[in-house]
Amino acid sequence: MIFKQQNYLYQKKNMTFKNNLKNKIILYILNNNDKIKINSASVERGDIFVCLKGEKTHGNNYIKEAIKKGSKYIITDNKFNIPTNKKNILMVKNSLDFLLKIANEKRKIYKGKIIGITGSVGKTTLKESLKFFLAKVCDVSASIKSYNNYLGVLISLLNINIKSDYALFEIGTNNFNEIRLLTSIILPHQTIITNISPTHLENFKNNRNIALEKSDIFNKKYNPYVNFSLIPQFNKDELLLLEKAKNNDINDIITFGENKFSNYYVTKKLDKNNLKISIISKKEKYIFETKYIQYHQIVNIMICLIIFKYNKINLDKFFKQIKKIPKVEGRGLVNKIMISNKKINLIDESYNASPLSMKNCIEYFDETRIPKNNKKFLILGDMNELGNQAIKFHKILINQIKKTKIDFIILCGECFKTVLKKNDINKNIMLISDHNKIYEFLSNNVHNNDTILVKCSNSTKINKFAQMLLMNKRKV
Repeated sequence: MIFKQQNYLYQKKNMTFKNNLKNKIILYILNNNDKIKINSASVERGDIFVCLKGEKTHGNNYIKEAIKKGSKYIITDNKFNIPTNKKNILMVKNSLDFLLKIANEKRKIYKGKIIGITGSVGKTTLKESLKFFLAKVCDVSASIKSYNNYLGVLISLLNINIKSDYALFEIGTNNFNEIRLLTSIILPHQTIITNISPTHLENFKNNRNIALEKSDIFNKKYNPYVNFSLIPQFNKDELLLLEKAKNNDINDIITFGENKFSNYYVTKKLDKNNLKISIISKKEKYIFETKYIQYHQIVNIMICLIIFKYNKINLDKFFKQIKKIPKVEGRGLVNKIMISNKKINLIDESYNASPLSMKNCIEYFDETRIPKNNKKFLILGDMNELGNQAIKFHKILINQIKKTKIDFIILCGECFKTVLKKNDINKNIMLISDHNKIYEFLSNNVHNNDTILVKCSNSTKINKFAQMLLMNKRKV
């Protein structure tokens, strides 16, 4: 079989092509958008359902459900539970390998600009912010949710709009050499590293190793197409990124940070309930005001501005949309909920936590202005995947929260239990792990228009408590 490229779409070369189910599915994947599903619960009419082996179950167990929902084709590498009367089921040697082959083909025919995003924290919020701004001026595709591992990258690549001007991908890592693997699949033209901070220390041990791993996103050995890199300069570990980028002969390198030594840097000033933000380069200065937002969103705005400038995109619509910059579920989204018939503001930060994101989140919540008679409730769960440095970083957080003016702070988890001293516990700072007791405390102490912020690692059980609170979400 020979594929012919025409108008960026694959076309069948002869009439026998249509009689081959495998070829029909390949064409369908390459020429259609948002059609690949690996979760039967999300299947819609016309989708392709791919059966994969999970830790506890196999996709084949959900074939009937997928067909009932209207799945056009089923791809599987196992024969069990296959309906005998269904013709549109494709058997392959390995489902995951099959997806990789088709993803590689789709990458070959995609003619837009691909931007790869990695970093210790903030990948998803940056991707969503950049998607938000770019969508106002052009067609843009983006990776699904936080799909940034091997499988997630394949699914995201297969589901991009082939006609979009830009495609945005998150690239994550938990172990060495993952970045180079995912980068070699996506082959981004432009790369962004959000930051280098302590994450996954069980595997990486220190920030230097994290920086080395992240730097593979612009390593031309694995991606000869990269021509631009946007690199953070907030700490000494990030200096290594700049060195690596220069060693890889990247055509264009732009640095960003908090001081004038970066190509772009940002300053902020709180004025009443508004935040005055300045983004400064050697040649330009951009000043705008917005409602108080977390620091990572300020940095995201700076990064998006740089991307617009580098790609020579008009900035008029960009500045008009800044106040509407979206927040992502589990990453700062504000919800209106009910607790004991009281109307409460819930800031949901329960998706994940690291030392840097915790620090910034606590600082943001401490500085956030609320009505004089209302109170703030901060609920923090343990940070995971910090290896033998876990106690150290939890102690730092204890010292930080003791200096805040937050009304009530509830700490949960074994790490906090270990580092919290008896004299640290008072009427404002408490250790409560039982969800029912946390809810009981809130029920007895919250008043209308109080604000609760929940922050924890995704693998802790505190995120389930946040989800429980969200079940009481009210309409506004």
